[in-house]
Amino acid sequence: MFFFVVVFIIFVVVMLVIGGIIFAIVKKVSDTANNVTSTVNRAISTAQSISQAATGTSDIGEGIRRTNFERSSTPRTVSDLSSLILPKLAKDFPEFNNTEMTKRASNVLTSYLFALDEADPEQLAEGNEDLRNKLTMQVKINKDKGYDEHFERMAVHKCVLHKYEKTDGKCSIVYQASIQYIHYITAGETIKTGRKDLMTQAKYNIEMVYIQDRDQVDKYSELSLGSRCPHCGGQIKNLGDKKCPYCDSDVEIVNIYAWSFSDVSEVK
Repeated sequence: MFFFVVVFIIFVVVMLVIGGIIFAIVKKVSDTANNVTSTVNRAISTAQSISQAATGTSDIGEGIRRTNFERSSTPRTVSDLSSLILPKLAKDFPEFNNTEMTKRASNVLTSYLFALDEADPEQLAEGNEDLRNKLTMQVKINKDKGYDEHFERMAVHKCVLHKYEKTDGKCSIVYQASIQYIHYITAGETIKTGRKDLMTQAKYNIEMVYIQDRDQVDKYSELSLGSRCPHCGGQIKNLGDKKCPYCDSDVEIVNIYAWSFSDVSEVK
């Protein structure tokens, strides 16, 4: 009898120990769950507060929608250095017409994107061999991938003078433009990137060059970019030269139509 009493006591003790362990585990799990829940709730509350401050609503989903809409409707900021560049251009190229060139740069940008949309490099309004080769290559890359690139509802907000550089034999001007469009890429009926229902705000650099010294710049092939003496045909190599170095005849100041657009690139 005594043996059974001892066994029973041992059994009870063991069960109490096991029960205590189980209770401790359950309590720890419960506490952990409560802590996790509390942390999640705090995170949600913080996100809602941030959303409220930034977008005017504590609904995070609505805040994201408003942010996307604002981003899609706010033009990109461009770096306008016209006040610094125009005096230099007036000195080097007195006949340079910035108003006309700005329009031409905008047209080159929109025609470049339209040419990508149509997969037809011939749609490019104007440009030298470098620009046309770049456009042709991008059209070929899209075709090889089976992609169709779409640019719809394009509108240039602003186009400004951004950079002017002179190197040996070459002058370069960069216009910077902010533009909006709907941009997406499809493969058959599938949209690979972009959206049909959301406007994109973008910024591009449009470069134009004037080649004065053909001996120092070999990669450009359009000889019409150079300036030649109307009397002997000699090449005028120095900015602002009004005398031919070969026959000493008076030469006409460089005409703006000698400039050629050489690159279009998006600024991320």
